Amino acid sequence: MRVTNPLPTASIYSTWQENIEITSADDGTLVDVGSLSEITLKLQDPDTLLDEMTLYMSTGDITVPSLGIFEWRVDASRMSALPSRFYNVVILLDDGTTIVTLLLGNVSIVE
Repeated sequence: MRVTNPLPTASIYSTWQENIEITSADDGTLVDVGSLSEITLKLQDPDTLLDEMTLYMSTGDITVPSLGIFEWRVDASRMSALPSRFYNVVILLDDGTTIVTLLLGNVSIVE
């Protein structure tokens, strides 16, 4: 899956919190992401493809507040370590057997 729209701009001076809804391509129903063994979000430098920040469900960076929805929260103290720039956003969904990659597009991290 690829989402072509960028995520809303985030600032290195404030908390970054977003959520994503996952629906089935077959019938549009919400996918039970709470049954996944891991959800990983990577902010990648688009030039080097190096991961500048990685968030995990297993460490509490990513939560599943309801069916089909996961969200992440990064405190301002952690955001301040990022250089201001555009980043690729890659999400890995792991059910313990298979890892599915979602390329969400870009996010602009600004001052």
